[in-house]
Amino acid sequence: MPRADGFSRLDSNQSPQPHQYQQHQHQQQYPYQYSQYQYPPPPPQGNGPYIHPQQLARPLPHGYNRSVWLRLLIGPVRKPWFSWLSALAMLGALIYEFVRNYQLTSSVIETSPFNPMIGPSSTVLINVGARFTPCMRALPAYTASTVFGGCYQSTDATCTLEELCGFGGFESGIPDQSFRFVLPIFLHAGIVHFLMNMLTHLRLGIDIEREIGLPRYVLLYMGSGIWGFVLSAMLSQGKSASMGCSGALFGLIGYTLVDIIINWKTNPDICRELSTLFVSIIVSLVLGLLPGLDNFAHIGGFAVGIMMGILLVSIRRKASTTTKGVRWVLRGIAAALLVVMFVVTIRQFYASADPSQICPNCKYLSCLPVRDWCDSS
Repeated sequence: MPRADGFSRLDSNQSPQPHQYQQHQHQQQYPYQYSQYQYPPPPPQGNGPYIHPQQLARPLPHGYNRSVWLRLLIGPVRKPWFSWLSALAMLGALIYEFVRNYQLTSSVIETSPFNPMIGPSSTVLINVGARFTPCMRALPAYTASTVFGGCYQSTDATCTLEELCGFGGFESGIPDQSFRFVLPIFLHAGIVHFLMNMLTHLRLGIDIEREIGLPRYVLLYMGSGIWGFVLSAMLSQGKSASMGCSGALFGLIGYTLVDIIINWKTNPDICRELSTLFVSIIVSLVLGLLPGLDNFAHIGGFAVGIMMGILLVSIRRKASTTTKGVRWVLRGIAAALLVVMFVVTIRQFYASADPSQICPNCKYLSCLPVRDWCDSS
């Protein structure tokens, strides 16, 4: 019998797995649930545990009946381990940034001038691994002995490029820290920056990882983040530094956009979801024009997210043969484009004399042309 709070009982000897019941029995007893969900709930009766009807009526995720090993590879999974562990790694990196800032400046955060993100100074962020093109390859305007002002403790303090870049300097005397394509994903400019990114990382990220499994999620997340910083290093101006997982999060947004479009027939709220997503994208890109934010990483991550979405989003169960064929063709094109995007941009970054001159006017994609914002460091 149903309880007053809306919960019902299940017999202890009955399994809550809906696929164990005969289809015609569900149609007769629960016609509304059966018309709305592919796998209807079992009949509430007996003396079993209390389960709310909405929980019973929840549809099972696509691929729930795959083998354990296949679910570990391509999902769905219950534990979003990468989302959890990467968030802890980012928190640990933020704590290290504060420790390093204290070691170099005798202050936990930058106070003069004040960092609005409540975090270290820009020079300390470069020292701990932020994306900073002069540390990653040789540039005409910089050598290992180029002197920078405003290092660490005061505006009068100076340091060489090799000292600023840290990590033991450059092995051959030439900037070669290519790991800055990856490391900045786990760094943040401060507490505010970290918390803002965690809102998406621990909500949208967890949902997607549970859906597609850990290996594919790592490819989506890291691929978006890395290529975002590749594009940023290639097109940004020489003295700008950036960090954060925003590029990877834009990859998740790009994946979600593709998922909504591909599964539009099974989504009753597609207009609302698309409107919400487009507003979020536009607002984020507009904010990326402000000083200190890296729109190149946002755009690069979003592009990779779209390509990965075409590759990874599952084909609808009831899709026609023609639709499935088109999807596989699009998957092949997306895979080829991903390879071309990575190979061409990385080669161009290292082959050009000065990457910032590849597309000088592209700087306006990441800044507003007011108060010399686009030409300042």
